[in-house]
Amino acid sequence: MTDGLMILEKLLDHYSTEAACIEALMATKWSNGFTCRYCGHNRAYKITTRKIPLFECAACRHQSSLLAGTVMEGSKTSLQKWFHALLLVSFQPTGVNAVQLRAAISVTYKTAWLMLHKIRYAMNQDAGKLLSGIVRINSAIYGNPHNASVLRHPKEQPLLIGASITDKGEPACIKIKLVANEHLRERLVVPDGTKVFIKYQVAPGTVDVQCVTARFSPLRFKKLVDIVHEASCWISNKFNGIGPKHLQAYLDEFSYRINMKLENAGISMFTHLTRQCVSIPTLTYSALIG
Repeated sequence: MTDGLMILEKLLDHYSTEAACIEALMATKWSNGFTCRYCGHNRAYKITTRKIPLFECAACRHQSSLLAGTVMEGSKTSLQKWFHALLLVSFQPTGVNAVQLRAAISVTYKTAWLMLHKIRYAMNQDAGKLLSGIVRINSAIYGNPHNASVLRHPKEQPLLIGASITDKGEPACIKIKLVANEHLRERLVVPDGTKVFIKYQVAPGTVDVQCVTARFSPLRFKKLVDIVHEASCWISNKFNGIGPKHLQAYLDEFSYRINMKLENAGISMFTHLTRQCVSIPTLTYSALIG
């Protein structure tokens, strides 16, 4: 058994009770002690008549659930299953799909699918860190091209991938985004598309920004195109391919995983992802399916 699997087994055992998960959630949500989300007071009374405790602010008397303001809010799934899902997502090198999660934590496929999408939603909220320094952007296509011509096949999804580049020419942080149809001319990303990407994904004031959208340009950044190919293979192999409606969520997960490896900030993915899930308001099923 590898070190990673041994750590996973120990953590799965550690978070095998609701009490342990509640304690961990409290420590993550209020690392510096309770703070009322309404008045900012730092003292509360713990109400334990419910399965998940409530906290009543000693100043304004507002009652807050431990799950309020987290991706777990409104979920009927136990915290123990949520923590096991986070562990599996974090410690499995290629992640888990809904079929695997359903079997691992004994929930329905719909519940497993929704949990994973909520976790991906939390991953994407870490995308507030914008690209900066030396920034390179390249167009790419999700999946294998269906046409040799310039015409776009209905199953092709044009993308833009950008990265902060180190002095050695290696990507330090990546972002992969679908290009909206209004910013496409067949397969070609029009200038407005790159402007939108730069506006929302690149830090203001960044000077060294180069973008290549021509498919066979000798100036294209091959390392970025290769990363998109890797993402396409991962989505195909792990999830049997994804349609355009939810593709961005899977691209966000792939980017998150790559960036966690690249940054190597001394914080485990599980710890970081748990913090994200605790600090991000939930994504509802109705909002997800649109």
